[in-house]
Amino acid sequence: MNQGLHFVFIVMFWGLLLDGCSISESITSSYSSSESSGSSSSSSGSKNEVSKEMVPYRDDVANLTFSIAGSSMSPNDFSTALTRTATQYRISDWSQQKATYYGVGKGLKKAGVLKESIAQLPYLSKVLASDQNAVNLIEKGYGQ
Repeated sequence: MNQGLHFVFIVMFWGLLLDGCSISESITSSYSSSESSGSSSSSSGSKNEVSKEMVPYRDDVANLTFSIAGSSMSPNDFSTALTRTATQYRISDWSQQKATYYGVGKGLKKAGVLKESIAQLPYLSKVLASDQNAVNLIEKGYGQ
């Protein structure tokens, strides 16, 4: 994606967040059509997946992560964006939800970020510091 288009996408994303819209309802992309087809099986009980109720939240986190991958977003801005997304789902602390980490991993995979580079992404530093198992959980989400 060229930088101009990436910038426009980020500006549109932040506008949606400020308007209080759900990202999964607002972003129409091939991401949702190819990835969400397996989301109905998310409640299958696998330890690597989230409950059915958390799938929309996980997918919004994935869309958020996908939209900023490769950007120069600061760790604080990404953390704030996660907080806003979590708040839309009445989640008071995104760092306590496996769905957050799975969504980050899912979004990174869709963006083409190499799994091996996850720990070095600057905008993820606060996310990685929020849970001692964050890298493992993100990698599990990457594999979903």
